[in-house]
Amino acid sequence: MVSFRARQGCRAVGLAFLIAVAMPATLVFAQGTNVLQAPGGMEPAPASSPAGPQSIVPPGYGATTPASGLSSPDLPAASRSAPSQLFPAGLQSSEPAVRMLSAVPGAARTDVQIGSLSGVDTSSVGLLGMQDGGFGPAMWRGASRTDIEIYLVRLPVATGSPVMADLARRLLLTGAQPPEGAGSGVPLLAARLNRLLAAGQTDAALQLALAGGAARSPQIAVELARAALAAGDDNRACAALADIPPGNDPARNDMAAFAVKLSAYCQIVAGNPEIANLTLDLAREEGLNDALFFSLASEAAAGIFLRAPEPNKLSIVDAAFYRLAGRDLPDNVAEIADPALLPGLLRNGALSDEIRMAVAERAARYDLIDGRELATYYKMPTFTEEQMAGLLTSDIPEASPLRRAMIHQAIDAAVAADDRMRLFKLAFATSESAGLYYPTVEALHEELSSMTPSDALRPMAASATRAFLALGERTRAAEWFALTQSTPGLGRDGRELAALMRIAGGTAAGFDSESVSAEIIADLRSGERAAQAFAACEAMLLDALGHSPTSAVWEALLDARSALSGDASSEVLLSQLQMAGHKKAIGETVLLSLDVLGLGGPGAVHPRAVAQATASLRAVELESEARRLALEALFARSYAGRG
Repeated sequence: MVSFRARQGCRAVGLAFLIAVAMPATLVFAQGTNVLQAPGGMEPAPASSPAGPQSIVPPGYGATTPASGLSSPDLPAASRSAPSQLFPAGLQSSEPAVRMLSAVPGAARTDVQIGSLSGVDTSSVGLLGMQDGGFGPAMWRGASRTDIEIYLVRLPVATGSPVMADLARRLLLTGAQPPEGAGSGVPLLAARLNRLLAAGQTDAALQLALAGGAARSPQIAVELARAALAAGDDNRACAALADIPPGNDPARNDMAAFAVKLSAYCQIVAGNPEIANLTLDLAREEGLNDALFFSLASEAAAGIFLRAPEPNKLSIVDAAFYRLAGRDLPDNVAEIADPALLPGLLRNGALSDEIRMAVAERAARYDLIDGRELATYYKMPTFTEEQMAGLLTSDIPEASPLRRAMIHQAIDAAVAADDRMRLFKLAFATSESAGLYYPTVEALHEELSSMTPSDALRPMAASATRAFLALGERTRAAEWFALTQSTPGLGRDGRELAALMRIAGGTAAGFDSESVSAEIIADLRSGERAAQAFAACEAMLLDALGHSPTSAVWEALLDARSALSGDASSEVLLSQLQMAGHKKAIGETVLLSLDVLGLGGPGAVHPRAVAQATASLRAVELESEARRLALEALFARSYAGRG
């Protein structure tokens, strides 16, 4: 009789063997003895690198000339240049050991920064240089590696804040020397890849992972495989198995579970369903409990359909098996899909227009597409004349993407000024409640720009002022704001719009400390909670931007402090953020600012926290980003022009 311990050891060895079989054949077996065929298009792993100058990217994945855009393995060979080379052995560079291969995907520049051969850490690799919006190779100077690891792994994404999304993307893609200290041993590159995928930046994550070179830690290999699967690149996903240890406890260890699932997937792709079935059997014996995985894998491997509950979250691996099994994705895929899947879903022509439109809205919330691209999806659905005529009484739910699409199409078709004004205000109101205000004003930019401020459009003035401020077009906003100044009875809206205009402007934007302070004090003493919250935030942000209200403002604020609300950060974290700005530690300042603002973004955090983030960003010479952050924070506390 075989003991339990011996059986467990046999299972572990068997599972490890089957996972190894899932790798490209040349990684496991000697030539001529392969038991599986590599999937179509799968290439053997490269041989070990010779001595001397080495490529820092996989073959065919080199930098290109500035005019040619990003290099891609899918481009014809003639359109790609040879991979960039490190310095020859024996030569030393005085520059930091940083590898920055190309600009962010889609950018025009592809400048290459090369570091020395010795001492290069995979954490230093990046896709952005300073000329492309990166924060520079020394952005972590003065920071503690332990601190950076702590804050990087919890970097907030999908906050609904355009400026936060921009800062996070640039931070994650910047090539820089890693911070000093031992840390926990978790590769910073793995954390960066994880956060990029969590933000839906799949293509950037894949390029960054490949830029790290062929030597990969298990954590980096997992993130590379996830990015490749999400991008539909089976070859690279399966090749990454060579660096992922199989483990022997997929029931309790996430990496082991991932290795088992990816192994089964690669075995099926390689045309070995029998081996895949053995992998599934061993996974069951090891206690892996994932009914959806077993259902999809069994259908893909043997055509056997097993019942499984509908998922409430669709992972990258789940989606890959849906594709492999030929099964339709769930109808609510737009809501439950892992963010890394969103770019691929947008390109999936098999999905209905309604589902793709819902995917597009979620992608817009993640800042993966801009408003102009969102507008193209709003134009996809077809509505009857009766539906369009009865827009306000339509049976389509108000919170539905279909209703927002209908409003957008109605604006295109409207001719009368009154109808257009009503529809614009309706579009702004419905998008704000759905967290889509910023992409919506982008989607309507052309229509808004075609309207000239006039007495006939006076009811539209407040909404247009707000919209153009959100678009960053202060000159156009000022034209509409001037129209509000001659509008009788504007009251509270006029006061808030004036404050938003001040925050959006520069230091010479007509700031009168005495009169502005008087307005703020009046609000703080009004007893109205919304007015007090707005004024308190305005006072703190003005101070953070270098405009100093009078001392009487702080006295009034002390009396109205009960009106202050929002997620509060710890004193230790705020002090650390203040110190990071003071010592000009740009990477640490950006990272801590994002952590302080959190998932709720500048509209949900306590005014003191957003003011400190604003002041610290200015201290590291990110003036434009600081002002946009302040504007977003005050926008969230203003009701002027909302509809």
